[in-house]
Amino acid sequence: MQDEVVIRELTGFDQIQTIFPLYGQTGSLPEALFRERLRAMIAQGNYRCIAAFVGDRMVGVSGLWIGVQLWAGKWAEADHVVVDHEMRSAGVGAKMMAWLEAEATRMGCDLIRISMLLGKERTHNFYSRNGYADDGLILVKPLSAWAESEFPEYAAHKAAMRRGEADA
Repeated sequence: MQDEVVIRELTGFDQIQTIFPLYGQTGSLPEALFRERLRAMIAQGNYRCIAAFVGDRMVGVSGLWIGVQLWAGKWAEADHVVVDHEMRSAGVGAKMMAWLEAEATRMGCDLIRISMLLGKERTHNFYSRNGYADDGLILVKPLSAWAESEFPEYAAHKAAMRRGEADA
C-alpha cells in the first residue's frame, strides 16, 4: 500500500456518525435508525469507535466495547468492523485489530472477542489468521419484525419451530 494507514479514535456523536457511509457497505440499516442506535450506544458509556484513514479517506471502522462478565473477566469486543471493499486485503483490518488489541491490553482486559454472522467464511478466515479462535456459540431469537427481516436465518429457524409445534 502506498499511503500509510492511520488509526484514530472518533469521539462524540458528531465524529462517530461519520462512519455511516462505510458502515452502510455491510447492510441495509436506514440512516435514521443508525443514528438512533448510535446515540443509545454512546449513552451507555462503554462504547468507543475507531477509524482507519489513508490520507483524508476513511477506509475502515470498528466499535469497541469494554465490559466484565463472570466467565470472561474484563473483556473488549470489536463491533461492526468494516473495511472499505476497495481496501480489503491491504492490511487495514489487521492494523485496526492490532490497535484494538493494544488498547484492550492497556485497559487491563483479559481477552478480546468478536461476534460474527455464520456464512462469512472470508471474515472468519481473517480472524483465524489473526489469532482468534472459535470459543463459543451465541444463540439468537428474533423478537421484532426488524430482526426477522435483517436476520432471515433466525426467522427461518423460528418458522420451523412453529411448524413443529403445529405438527405436535
